[in-house]
Amino acid sequence: MIFLVIGIIFFLIGLTFFLFPSKKMNLIYGYRSYLAKQNERNWRHAQKLCARYFLLFGGIMAVIGFVLKWQEWTNFFLVEMIAIPWFIVPIFGLIEENLQRFDKEHRGEENEYIND
Repeated sequence: MIFLVIGIIFFLIGLTFFLFPSKKMNLIYGYRSYLAKQNERNWRHAQKLCARYFLLFGGIMAVIGFVLKWQEWTNFFLVEMIAIPWFIVPIFGLIEENLQRFDKEHRGEENEYIND
C-alpha cells in the first residue's frame, strides 16, 4: 500500500514540475542542487529532468503498489519500506549524472580541473 501512496505522490510532484516548471532560480520551488544552480540553462534542464524522472519512477511505483493491492499482498509493509530507497535514490543519481553530462557538453571545458 505504501508503494501506491508514494508512487502517486511522486507522480503528482512530477506532473506539477512538468506542467508548472520553475522559470527562474528561487529558494522555494524546483529541483535545487549544486549543478542545477550553476546557471539558468542548467536550472531549466534540471527542472525538465526532475519532472520526467519523478513521473517515470512515480508511475512505476504506483503500478507496483496497485498490483500489490490488487493481489492482496498488503502485509509487506516492512519490505516495501526497505525497497522504497531503491526507487528514490536512482531519481537523484540519474538527474545529477545527466546534469553533469549536460554541463560538460555545454560548458566546453572537458579537461578542466577544479583545484587548478
